[in-house]
Amino acid sequence: MLKYIVKRLAYAVLILLGVSMIIYFLIRLMPVDFIQSKVDAISQSAATVDQETVDAMYKMFGLGDNSFKGILNGYFGWLKALARFDLGTSFVYGVPVADKIVAHMGTSFTVALIATIFEFLIAIPLGITAATHQYSLRDYVVTILVMIGISLPSFFFGNMLKSWLSLKLGWFPPSGLTDASQSYTGAALILDYARHIFIPILTMVILSIGARMRMTRTNMLEVMNSDYIRTARAKGLKESVVINKHAFRNTLIPLVTSMAGLLPSLFSGAIITEQVFDLPGIGNIALQAMNRGDIPFIMGYNMFLAALSVIGVILADLMYAVVDPRVKLQ
Repeated sequence: MLKYIVKRLAYAVLILLGVSMIIYFLIRLMPVDFIQSKVDAISQSAATVDQETVDAMYKMFGLGDNSFKGILNGYFGWLKALARFDLGTSFVYGVPVADKIVAHMGTSFTVALIATIFEFLIAIPLGITAATHQYSLRDYVVTILVMIGISLPSFFFGNMLKSWLSLKLGWFPPSGLTDASQSYTGAALILDYARHIFIPILTMVILSIGARMRMTRTNMLEVMNSDYIRTARAKGLKESVVINKHAFRNTLIPLVTSMAGLLPSLFSGAIITEQVFDLPGIGNIALQAMNRGDIPFIMGYNMFLAALSVIGVILADLMYAVVDPRVKLQ
C-alpha cells in the first residue's frame, strides 16, 4: 500500500508539472490585458498616462517581455514560487492569492458540502428504489426528476426559485450571505446564514441529484441481473439483504469513481449559482478576476484546483480497496 501511494504521488508531481505549463502558457495568451484595462480606467477619469509609466507597470507585474524567452523565464519564476507554496499577488485585489482563496473558500465549501450531503442522501436511495422497481410509477417519477435535473440551466432555475421563494413569497433573502442591516450574534447569526444559503443549496441539490440518481439506477440494474444475485435469491435470502448487502456494495464501485471529482468541487465554488445569489464565494471571486485579467489569481486558482483534482483521484483509487476486496493496490 505504501509503495503504491508513493508511486502515485510521484505521478501526481509530473501531472501537476504538465498542468502548470498548460495553465501558464494559456493564461499568457488571454485577450484580456489587466494593465491596459487599468490605463483605460485612468484615462476615463480625465488623467493621462504616458508610455513610460505603462512600460513600468508591465515590467512591475512581470508582463513586459512577451518574447518566447521572456515567457519561459516568467514560467520558471512562477514555478519556483509554486514550490514555496507562493501563488503570487493578485493584480485586482492587491493581496496574496492564497490569502484571497482562503478568505472566500469557506463560503463555497460550506454551501457545496451541505448540498453534496443532501444530494447523496436523496439521489442514492431514489436510484436504488427506481432500479428495484423497474418500470413502476416510482421509476417513472425518478426518471422525470433525472431529466429535470439534467436539463435545467442553473442560472434559469436559480432565478426561478429566487423569484418565487424570495421576491414573491418573501420567505428567504434574495441574495448575499448576511443581512447587513442587522448585527446578529450566536444562534441568530447562524440562522441568518441558513436563511441566505437555503435557496442556493436547494438549487444545487435539485440540479445535481439527477445525474447521481441515473448513475445509481443504471449500476443497480446491471448488478441486479448478475448471476450471484440470482444465486443469493435462490438460497432464500431476504430481498432487503440481497439489495443492501450484496447488490449495493458492488454499486459503490462506479460511485467511488465519480467521487474523484468531489474534492475539487467542494472548494472550487459554484460560479453561476454564486453569481445568481451574489454569494462571496471563491467561484464568484474567480469569475471577477477572470473578467478583469487577473493573471496571478487565475493561475493560482487553477493550480489549486488541479492539486485538489489529483488528490481526489488518488483518494478514489484508495477507496476502491475499501469497497471492493478484490482490488489489491500494489
